[in-house]
Amino acid sequence: MSLTRYNPFDTFLPLSLRDAGAWATDLFGLRGGFPIDLYEDEANYYVEASLPGMKPEEIKVSVTEGVITIHAETAHDEKQGQKPEEETKGKKASGYVRRERYTGEVTRVIELPFAINPDKIKATYKHGVLTLEVPKVAETKPTEVEVKVEQ
Repeated sequence: MSLTRYNPFDTFLPLSLRDAGAWATDLFGLRGGFPIDLYEDEANYYVEASLPGMKPEEIKVSVTEGVITIHAETAHDEKQGQKPEEETKGKKASGYVRRERYTGEVTRVIELPFAINPDKIKATYKHGVLTLEVPKVAETKPTEVEVKVEQ
């Protein structure tokens, strides 16, 4: 049986203030991260990272000693949201009225619990989802070493 601390204000607030702050920064991308799913089978780890709107050339994946780093950077196009000159009848287009899509850098560092084979990682990007297939290193079984006695 575990004990849970009672907070009388929980009935008034659906989230604690700490949870609400984390939720808000995650929702609006202020922490510079992105959501991932990590799962495994006997031979591989699989990482699925949501990177909507990113181009494949904007995504970089690096691996160092069992740590995978996914970095993506996108910049907004200054011309997006503006109509061609002939459609505006010589008037200068003002551009965006509203921008909500994230532009900038995002990075995620994923530490894996067991050794991996970085040379055989496969990465695919489809419909805004980066999928990494990360092979595990075969487990090394303990071997017995014979001790010889010298006289």
